[in-house]
Amino acid sequence: MSTASYEALKKFFETSAAARKATRPLHDAAEVALQLDGGPAHFKVEGGKAQVHEGPAVNPDFTLHLPDGAVKRITSLPSDDVGEFGVEFFKLVLEKDPALKARVKIDAPTGQLLSHGYLSVLAQGGMKVTWWLLKNGVKNPKAAIDRLRHG
Repeated sequence: MSTASYEALKKFFETSAAARKATRPLHDAAEVALQLDGGPAHFKVEGGKAQVHEGPAVNPDFTLHLPDGAVKRITSLPSDDVGEFGVEFFKLVLEKDPALKARVKIDAPTGQLLSHGYLSVLAQGGMKVTWWLLKNGVKNPKAAIDRLRHG
């Protein structure tokens, strides 16, 4: 499947300082399905390191639908600030243009998301992400998870 989006995400998660910092709290069982324009891929933490692999996820915590435009925007940010990446990701979730809009589908129970470290990933974004979420109406993380779970 080696598409530009797959290759960009693979390089991003394997080499970006921001990606390494953001994914550090994740448990080795963490797995995310990636629905890319070029086909399925998945993100896993293996031996404490984030890896992107071709093919569908086996037991995803959630599924990200990422069009090529969203992948390009995230992977081309010239920053190592986790907060900037977090804000950019949430902007893509709220994006109206289907060529850029990232969609999230929660596949795992809330307890599994917490035990796999996703709340700690959100905390890595710090006040930048927190203020942006509050400014855009997300005041309760559990309510946000429930909203993503139910579309």
